[in-house]
Amino acid sequence: MNIKRYIIAGLFITLITTAVHAGQNACITCHESLGGTIAAPVTHWKGSIHSQNGVTCNSCHGGNPDVKTGNIKFLSPAEFSNIQAHAMSKASGFVGIPSGKAMFDMCGKCHADSVKMYANSIMGVAYLENKGGPSCATCHNSHDNVIPAVPKVCEQCHKDITGFDQISPMNVSDATIHDLSMLRIHIEQKKVEGNKLPIFSKELASFQIGFVAWGAVLILLIVSFIIYIVLEKRS
Repeated sequence: MNIKRYIIAGLFITLITTAVHAGQNACITCHESLGGTIAAPVTHWKGSIHSQNGVTCNSCHGGNPDVKTGNIKFLSPAEFSNIQAHAMSKASGFVGIPSGKAMFDMCGKCHADSVKMYANSIMGVAYLENKGGPSCATCHNSHDNVIPAVPKVCEQCHKDITGFDQISPMNVSDATIHDLSMLRIHIEQKKVEGNKLPIFSKELASFQIGFVAWGAVLILLIVSFIIYIVLEKRS
């Protein structure tokens, strides 16, 4: 009786294990099992907007996530290498870390309009021509994807981010640079004007006008009174 229970329990565990592994993503399973820096991308990816929308490792890196890994902790080095070779083969479309135009093409599968706009911007062209422009991942992160906080994120490349909060970082053109220059000149002028503190604040401008007007009237009255006294004495 006990033997039957063990057999049934063994079959049940086998079925559950098979079902679990069948639904596994080989990329996630391997990276998590290796731990450390190798597992970091998966850790960052979990909970990201990509994870929430079913965009997995192979969506961006290619490869075959359906390779059966079994219990990866009990694999021999040869068995692990074989699984890795199948999962990361070029025949399976594995591209590793996409860069340059390949990155734009990959991101453009879901974000076509944004990528097209950025690819035609000054920064996008600088990236494609390997002249120091930021890639999509520079600002949005590779795995824990975020909407970057502009202009804070711009400090990665720019020392002075004055006015960056008033431009579109996705569509920087010659006109944008001109507008930014004019904006900075305007800001500097305001700073210079601010150093010459007025007697009254702007909120008291109307009071200041009235005060000056009544002061002028009072001075005229005093002058008139003095003139009157002088003339009276002469007469």
